[in-house]
Amino acid sequence: MEVLQLFFRMRLYKDSYSVLWSGLFLVSLLWTGCSNTPEKIRLINQKRKVMLAAHRGASEVAPENTLAAIQKALDSPADFIEIDIHQTLDSQLVVMHDATLDRTTNGEGAISDLPLSAIKKLDAGSWFKPEFKKEKVPTLEEVLQLVKGRKKLLIELKKGDDFYPGMPHRTIALLQKYHARSWCVLQSFHDEILQEIWQNEYNVPTHKLIVGKLPMLPVYFDVSLRFGYFDKYYRASAINAHHYFATRGFVKLVHNAGFKTFVWTADDPSEINKLVDRGVDGIITNAVSSLIVQ
Repeated sequence: MEVLQLFFRMRLYKDSYSVLWSGLFLVSLLWTGCSNTPEKIRLINQKRKVMLAAHRGASEVAPENTLAAIQKALDSPADFIEIDIHQTLDSQLVVMHDATLDRTTNGEGAISDLPLSAIKKLDAGSWFKPEFKKEKVPTLEEVLQLVKGRKKLLIELKKGDDFYPGMPHRTIALLQKYHARSWCVLQSFHDEILQEIWQNEYNVPTHKLIVGKLPMLPVYFDVSLRFGYFDKYYRASAINAHHYFATRGFVKLVHNAGFKTFVWTADDPSEINKLVDRGVDGIITNAVSSLIVQ
């Protein structure tokens, strides 16, 4: 009987303890929810500046990968502006994330099936908000002309159903034309694209994009599951992963291998601060226009 009494007393104490902590947690949530002071992000960590990159331009406040989004990113605290490029039927480089026109324009079909003249007739802004109905799909050349080195460009080279013939060469030719190699970085998920850049010894920085790496194992994922280490990407200056996989261990691993890492895509200030504390070198974010930098 004494044992049972002791058990119920301990149980009552444990339940009361749980209720107390649950109550404190609820009060904390309510307090946080009522707070009108937005969290600031810290981009300085141990005297090291963490770069902020505007994902597809300032895509939270303007249609992604348009000149409007690029302009708003130029007016933001971003250090880099991240964009994506595809190639048209007549081998022109256009700025768009998807390989097809359906999601972000009033057109349909693959970019590679249409000439630039047809793509330029499309509305690339109304899907976002009516006031952007005049936005067109920009070319890489137009973006280079707009940015003019005021911020750095992080250019992701994409593929359609197949790899675009000659796209890395055309990209570099435009960077040379606008003296932009010092303020542009090329990145890709696709090793074939990076290899073409490296084999031709183009003098421009490159980043390797991955989704993430399994801890403790030589296994990572980019466009497929791959086995091995990152040493084969020694000509790249960074290994860029999804923020979910950007643990302290991952950051230490890539740093010890001689790379930096720009993680994608983090918008929440508290998550960004955690990533900065883990030692990342750059944050790619949609929310660049609304983030408050401490």
